[in-house]
Amino acid sequence: MRSTFKLLLIHFSLLIIISGELMSSSLPKYYTKTLENGLQIVAIPMDNGSNVVSTDIFYKVGSRDEKMGKSGIAHMLEHLNFKSTKNLNAGEFDEIVKGFGGVNNASTSFDYTHYYIKSASKNMGKSLDLFAELMENLTLKDEEFQPERDVVAEERRWRTDNNPMGYLQFRLFNNAYIYHPYHWTPIGFMSDIKNWTIEDIKDFHSTYYQPKNAIVVVAGDITKEEVFKAAKKHFSKIKNTKEIPSTIHTVEPKQDGAKRVTINKDSAVQMLAIAYHLPNFEHKDQVALSALSELLSSGKSSILQKRLVDEKRLVNTIYAYNLELKDPGLFLFVAVANEGVKAEKIEKEILAIIDEVKKGKITKKDIEKIKINTKADFIFSLESSSSVANLFGSYLVRDNIKPLLSYENEVEKLSKKDLIKVANKYLIKNNSTTVILKQEK
Repeated sequence: MRSTFKLLLIHFSLLIIISGELMSSSLPKYYTKTLENGLQIVAIPMDNGSNVVSTDIFYKVGSRDEKMGKSGIAHMLEHLNFKSTKNLNAGEFDEIVKGFGGVNNASTSFDYTHYYIKSASKNMGKSLDLFAELMENLTLKDEEFQPERDVVAEERRWRTDNNPMGYLQFRLFNNAYIYHPYHWTPIGFMSDIKNWTIEDIKDFHSTYYQPKNAIVVVAGDITKEEVFKAAKKHFSKIKNTKEIPSTIHTVEPKQDGAKRVTINKDSAVQMLAIAYHLPNFEHKDQVALSALSELLSSGKSSILQKRLVDEKRLVNTIYAYNLELKDPGLFLFVAVANEGVKAEKIEKEILAIIDEVKKGKITKKDIEKIKINTKADFIFSLESSSSVANLFGSYLVRDNIKPLLSYENEVEKLSKKDLIKVANKYLIKNNSTTVILKQEK
C-alpha cells in the first residue's frame, strides 16, 4: 500500500511540476541566525505533523584541509568524536541517543564533516546539548586514540586495500589529482594512519571544531523560534580559541594531456575508471552535467545500462557520476567487467557513447524524461527531515546555497544543446584520466 501511495504521489507531483506551479517553491523555507561566536544556526520548519526532527552539525573541514603526510585526520577525528568528553564516558553519546529513541551517524567527505541525530522533535534540545559537549569538551585521550587508530587502519584495508573497487577509486584520485589534496580520498594513506600522534589530532580538533567553523542545521516538525532558542542556550558560551587557516590556495593545473594507468590487483574480473576534470559545484554548467549523468546511467533504461549490460553483456556494474566539489571536481565513469571481458573493450564502448552525445544523438523525449525524473527525485528527497537537513547543509557548509535555490528553475531550462555543449567542453581526451585494474599475469 505504501508503494502504491508513493506512485500516486509521484504522478500528482509531476502534474503540478509540469503545469509550472512548483517552479521554485518545492524547497521548504529556511531561516538562519549567527551567534556572536560565529556559529551559524539554520532552522527548516517542515510542519508535517511527523513529530520527527533531524539535528545536524556540519564542520567546514574535510580531507581537502589536510596536509600531505597527515592525510585521513579529518576521518580519524570523526571516529574519536564519539569517545570520552569532560562529562561523558566513551560510548555514552550513543547510549544517550538510543535511550531517547534516536539514531545517529557521521561521515567525512572531501569538503566537510557531518554529524546528525534523528529523533522525536521534543529531543532536539538533548541532541544539541550532546553536539555542544563534543565541540567544547572532547578529551582526546591517547589510550582511546591508539585502539581506534587500529579500527581505522582495518577500515582502510577492508574498504580500499583488499577491495578491488575501492582500490580502483582510490588510485583514480591519486592520478587525476597531482597537486590538490583531492589526491587522496578521506580515508587517507596507510602510512599516514600508522604515524599520526594524539597531538596531531588535538591540533586538528582545536583548529577546525570551533563555533565559527560550524553550522547547526535543524529540519523537521519544529518552529524556528524553538531551534534558535535551544541552539543559543547550548552553544553561545563556547569560545573560539584559534585562527582558522585561510582557504587553501592550491589549484590543480589544467591537464595537458591524457593520463593512462594500469594497476595490478587480485581480482577475478577487470575494472575501469575514467575521470574528466570539471569546474566546482557553483559553476553554471553543473545542472547540465548532472543531467548528462542521469541520461547515461540513471535507471534500467539509461544508455550505459541498455548498451553495456543488457545488449552487449560486457559489464555487471556501470555508472556515470558528476562529482560536485568545493574545488574543481570530476565526471566519473566506473565499470566492473563481466568475466573474460577486457577493460579496453568497455572503454571503447563508453567513448563511442560519449561521441554520440557530442554529435547530438539525444532526443527531445530524452530531455523531457531527464527533467521529469530529476524533479521527481528532488521533490521526494524533501519528504525526509534528514535528507532536507543534509541537502541544505551540504551547500551552506561550502559557503554558497544559491545553486540549490535555483536548481529547479535551471532544470526546467535544460535543453538538448546544454548537454551537447558540456559533453564537448569537458569529456575530451586531453582532460581524461583512465585507470584499468586487472590481475597481474
